[in-house]
Amino acid sequence: MKKIFALVLLCFLVMGNSLAFAENEPVPASESAILLDFNTGRVLFSKNPDAKLYPASTTKIMTGILAIENLNMDTVVSISQTAIDVDRDGSNMGLLWNEEISLLDLTYGLLVHSANDAANALAENVSGSIDEFVVLMNKKAAELGMTNTNFVNTHGYHNDNHYTTAKDLSILCRYAMQNALFRQIVATPQYQIAPTNKYDEIRYMTSNNALINPNKGRTYLYSAAQGIKTGHTSVAGACFTCYAERDNMRLITVTMKAPSSGDSFKDTIALMEYGFNNYKFTEIAKTTDVVATREIKWASGDSHRIIYVTSPVTALIPKNYNAEKLTKEFTLPDEIKAPVKAGTVLGEIKYFYDGEEVGSASLTITEDVKRSFFKMIFGTLIKWLVNMWVIIPLGIIVVFLLIKRAIAIKKAEEMRRRRKNSNRRNFYR
Repeated sequence: MKKIFALVLLCFLVMGNSLAFAENEPVPASESAILLDFNTGRVLFSKNPDAKLYPASTTKIMTGILAIENLNMDTVVSISQTAIDVDRDGSNMGLLWNEEISLLDLTYGLLVHSANDAANALAENVSGSIDEFVVLMNKKAAELGMTNTNFVNTHGYHNDNHYTTAKDLSILCRYAMQNALFRQIVATPQYQIAPTNKYDEIRYMTSNNALINPNKGRTYLYSAAQGIKTGHTSVAGACFTCYAERDNMRLITVTMKAPSSGDSFKDTIALMEYGFNNYKFTEIAKTTDVVATREIKWASGDSHRIIYVTSPVTALIPKNYNAEKLTKEFTLPDEIKAPVKAGTVLGEIKYFYDGEEVGSASLTITEDVKRSFFKMIFGTLIKWLVNMWVIIPLGIIVVFLLIKRAIAIKKAEEMRRRRKNSNRRNFYR
């Protein structure tokens, strides 16, 4: 009985320590790390997110998404000599010259097995040459807003000028994971490639992502994880990008330059647990909430109408949030004229938590507002009359001043003429 009690007590202690660990901010061993909400891209935690570091094989995320976006995956291609001209101490899938293989199998080889030769083969099929593909990689990075990134190869083999940041990688991951095929491939722990014209046996592709691949041991298996990519070189250290889902939350993490792969996996799990345990989706605005009241010009009946949000607003905010830190700002036109149909977007409202935007919605009214022609005509007439009461007196004053000025000029001319005549008469005397 004492042994059972001790075991139960130990379990509670372990659970308590685990919960405390999840609630506290992580302390990553990785030199750079970031955690963000997949839906909005909002950063929930970061450590040196803008530090320029070497991405190693996480580079293949860019190669993979560009291949998927630009190629027909069912196409069978022939492998060139330049594609397989890679350093053999790096990861590869053993492609052979003139080997015929589908682009889909190459993409699985790239993203599951992290094959450098597959990266080059895909690049050549997208752009015609590896160099041209690298140009495309950098162009795409610029389009996505990856402002501290530069690619010089397709696979991430070390080069001093080949770098990125945790923040930039998170932007890329968030973009790539919106593609269904990419998402499917990176969530695959193992993949088989059928024999080809150059290869008699089945190729077994296996992922180094220990969070999703039980063949890498069960130490780091993480049920919420669904990809995406590992990377490692002696200079870059261990890099890892991950996507996970739980309780309707979708999170992305990036860790760079961890001392070891194990450290990158531990950092990732700690980041994910911090996000899942400390944040939740909370409804911060209902469609019945009164945002403001506005006078509708020329409205039939009561001219004041209540402004509502067009749809409920749900935001990812801390579970134990401080209501005073939740603020809002809205914009509406200075003048709204009838008629207005129910549901017409009139403006926008933004919600902030601790100064950071967490949600937004359009603003509208929930009923039709008809125009009162009497109010419109009467209002226009009053406005015109008011204007006339201003314009007419002002016009009279102006005319009066002009006439007065003209009379003064005429008198001055008359006096000059009289003086001139008087001088002339005096002269002849």
